[in-house]
Amino acid sequence: MYHRLNKSRLAPALWFTSLVTLVIIVGLPMIAIILFAVFPKINELSLTAPFSLLIPNLTDPRLSGAIANSLMLSASVTAVAALTALPLSLLRARMSKRQGQFWDVCFLIPFLIPPYIGSLAWMQLLQRNGFIEQLFGFHAGAMLYSFTGITLVMALNLFPLIYFSASRSLMVIGSRYGDIARVCGANPLSTFFRIDLPLVLPALVSSGLIVFILTIEEFGTPEILGRRFGFEVMVTAVHDKFTNWPVDLAGASVLCCVLILLAFLAYRGQQMIVAVYQTQVDANGFATAEPSTSVLLRLSTVGVFALVAIIAVALPLASVTASAFMDTMSGGLDRDNFSLRNMQTVFAPGSDAINAILTSLSLAIAAALLTALIGFLVAFTLVRLPSRGTAMLDFLSILPNSIPGMAVAVGLILTWNLPFWPVTPYNTLLILLLAYLCLMLPYPIRMLTTALRQLPTSLDHAAYVAGANEITVIRRILAPLLAPVAFAAGFIVFAISTRELVTSLMLSPPGVETVATFVFRQFDQGSMNVGMAMSLLTILLSAVVIGAGQRLAGRTFR
Repeated sequence: MYHRLNKSRLAPALWFTSLVTLVIIVGLPMIAIILFAVFPKINELSLTAPFSLLIPNLTDPRLSGAIANSLMLSASVTAVAALTALPLSLLRARMSKRQGQFWDVCFLIPFLIPPYIGSLAWMQLLQRNGFIEQLFGFHAGAMLYSFTGITLVMALNLFPLIYFSASRSLMVIGSRYGDIARVCGANPLSTFFRIDLPLVLPALVSSGLIVFILTIEEFGTPEILGRRFGFEVMVTAVHDKFTNWPVDLAGASVLCCVLILLAFLAYRGQQMIVAVYQTQVDANGFATAEPSTSVLLRLSTVGVFALVAIIAVALPLASVTASAFMDTMSGGLDRDNFSLRNMQTVFAPGSDAINAILTSLSLAIAAALLTALIGFLVAFTLVRLPSRGTAMLDFLSILPNSIPGMAVAVGLILTWNLPFWPVTPYNTLLILLLAYLCLMLPYPIRMLTTALRQLPTSLDHAAYVAGANEITVIRRILAPLLAPVAFAAGFIVFAISTRELVTSLMLSPPGVETVATFVFRQFDQGSMNVGMAMSLLTILLSAVVIGAGQRLAGRTFR
């Protein structure tokens, strides 16, 4: 219908601009990884010996061990997160609205604590002479620095993903089928396995695959905890290949290809399950469950939720807060050992911490603005200018969802560190900005695409009939209507960019630090308290910015 109303030459130009932008930001790094994995001497502009290092790298015991460890860890974290989230989800579906909202807010807090900061918090709690030993006389260092420990720490950070997905699914499905089963004489256990579990299984598997992806691409926790007991995963192996001499570009590329393949397969599986599940729910229109009236069940539910909240939320948050205000770690939890000294160090004029904050803020603001603008352009092209190339554009727009941050960093290094570029962003802040854009683009694109589909095309058509072109339609009609959504997406991008670790570690130019690298290096240098002060500020900033973004998005879609 659009083409009947308007024959402007701007349409191909907008489509071409969208495609080129996504190819540069997303496509080139992925192509570089594949080329280096196939042609190990491509950096010398040579296509000799194709595939010569592929099999040796895949059969290297160290690399194959890292792959096996990654798969085992991801599967274990997913299983523990699901086992934690499923009972909570069943109980949440029977809660009153106000009570359920309170616990939902509590379980949002783990999202605000970056995984590497959470790992440092658990170290402060459980290691020898940690907070637990100071208060109660025992420690759990041996458990923490083990496969069990790293699994539990990551599961406690990620289980809310499954909890929110499964609880919402159960609330939509309602209790009608369970009530009918109980009327027919079924006991609670039989009702769970024959009614509740099959109905919630699609949401459980779908969110579990997301947890699997996030675990397999997580760098901070395996680096901080896994190094203590020699546990290596794919992301830490890739990091070593770039930071240890001799640099192994081919080996890093091969591992990144495996990372991308596993993440992509899991992501596509999650998409397929979500599509089927949503179709089933829309077709049946289930009723929402009624809250339970049993006093004993309500008290038991509160007890279970409070226990999980203490372990997953209160303890790590208390650890970060206490460490941020302690003068020295050796001084322990003594009243005289608490002061504002670390905060004063962070905010001292001209300090490394201030420079890191300013760098992160400037990069995050630039990333938020650019991703919103690019997301608007891509969303308009996908929704309002469909063509034969729409599938390619859509693929590039969702590809970053299945690209681990480590792979993005490796791809950017391989792309922009080649000798034939006359000008390159490598070793400048621009390379960090490109990494943030690649990782964050799916947020504004998906949000703006969804919002744009809700706007009637009659608005555009009326403008075209009056002689307007695409730019006028965007500037005068769509931009004002979609501005709140773009701002909400920008808030989310800003908050996540300020805490991004792996690409910042891999790509930061010499002498430049971001908030995430500052915290990480303070830990390496033994200045734990200053790092925790910065971590506390990061958590508070993320809470404020993400909360503002979600509130703005909620108002937009009312």
